[in-house]
Amino acid sequence: MRKKDYELATNIINTWSTYIPEEAITEVVKTLRSKWINTGKKETDLREKARRKWKFPYCVAVNNCTAALRACLAMLGVGPGDEVISTPFTFIATNTTILEQGAKPVFADIKYEDLNIDPKSIEERITPKTKAIMVVHYGGNSADMDEIREIGRKHHLPIIEDSAHALGSMYKGKYVGTEGELVCFSFQVVKIINSGDGGLIATSNKTYYEKLKKIIWYGIDRDGKKTNLLDPLPESFRGDVLGFKYNMNDITATLAGAGVDHFDEAAKKRWVIGERYRKELTGYTKIKLMKYYNDRTPNYQIFPIHVENRIRFAKYLRKYNIRLNINNRRNDIYPMFGGQRSDLPITERADQDVVLLPMHTDLTEEQVTYIIKKIKDAVK
Repeated sequence: MRKKDYELATNIINTWSTYIPEEAITEVVKTLRSKWINTGKKETDLREKARRKWKFPYCVAVNNCTAALRACLAMLGVGPGDEVISTPFTFIATNTTILEQGAKPVFADIKYEDLNIDPKSIEERITPKTKAIMVVHYGGNSADMDEIREIGRKHHLPIIEDSAHALGSMYKGKYVGTEGELVCFSFQVVKIINSGDGGLIATSNKTYYEKLKKIIWYGIDRDGKKTNLLDPLPESFRGDVLGFKYNMNDITATLAGAGVDHFDEAAKKRWVIGERYRKELTGYTKIKLMKYYNDRTPNYQIFPIHVENRIRFAKYLRKYNIRLNINNRRNDIYPMFGGQRSDLPITERADQDVVLLPMHTDLTEEQVTYIIKKIKDAVK
C-alpha cells in the first residue's frame, strides 16, 4: 500500500517523534462536542494541574512558547534602545522575540561542557542599556541559576528563563519554574507534553502574574472579565495596557492537560533512554557527552553530543536509517542579529560539532540498542 503524504516511514529511526496519550484523543473530542472551544474551563484546569504538579506559585497559559517569551519582555517594558543579554546557541525564537520588541540581543558565550550560557560572559556584557537577561536550559539540563540570579540581583536585572526544553527538569531539588521570576515552557509538537503548540509562563512574582494575565489578552484579565449588557469589553477596561492575542484555547488546553496527566510515563521513557546513552557511550575519544551535574536532574528533552567530523558521522548513521539533527545554529550567523561575531569562541567550537541523537517515547529498547551499536561502529 502506498504511503500517505502525512505518514512517516516505518523503517527510519527519527530524531524526533510526537507523544499523544490516548486520553488526549478522547478528551479533545469531548471538548469539541461541548462547543466551548475558546479559552475557558479547560484552560483554567490546565493551569491548576501544572501549578500543582511542578509547584509553580503562579502561571498563565499561552498559545506558544515564543509568545510567552515576548509577553515577558513586553511586560518588563523592554523596547527600542534596550539590550537583552542572551545565548546565541538556541533556536532563533529565543532571540527574535527581543527583536520584535525593538530591542537588541547581546550574545554572551556558552560553556562547552553543557551548551548553557556562561555566567561570567553574561556579567562582562552588562551595560547601562541592559534591561534583562535571557537564559536557556539547553536540552533540559539546567543552567547555573544560582550564579545567574546573583548577577541579576547585583545589577537589578530581571531574568527570563527560556525553559522550552526544561519542563520537569530540576535544579537543586526543585523543579525549574518553582522559583524563577519568569519561566517559559513549550508544548510544541516534539516536546514531552504536546498540544500541537502552546506554552506556560510560570512566575514566583504575583505582580508579574497579574500583569501577564493582561498582556496575553489585549490588556484584559480574562479571569476577572465582567461585561455589561452589550459591551464586548469589561466595564473595568481602560485600554491603558497594550496586550497581544496570546491566550490558549480550550482545544489546546485539553491536549496539554492530558499531557500533564501522563507526563510521568513519557518522562520515564526518556530517562531510561538518556541513562543508557550516558552509560554506554562514555569513554569514546571521538564523541563527548554533555556534563550532567549531581545537583540537577535533566528531562532529556533532547540528547546532544559533541562528535568529531559531524557530517561524516551523520552520513554513516543515515546509511543505517538513523536520522540525526542539529536543530540549533549559533544565532549570530543570521544577518537579522547583526552578523557573525568573533568574541564567541566556545559558541563557534560547539556550532561545528554538536549533533542530537534520537530521543523520544516511540523508540523501542531494540532500536536504542541498534543506535548505540551503530554509533560505536562509527567512532571506533
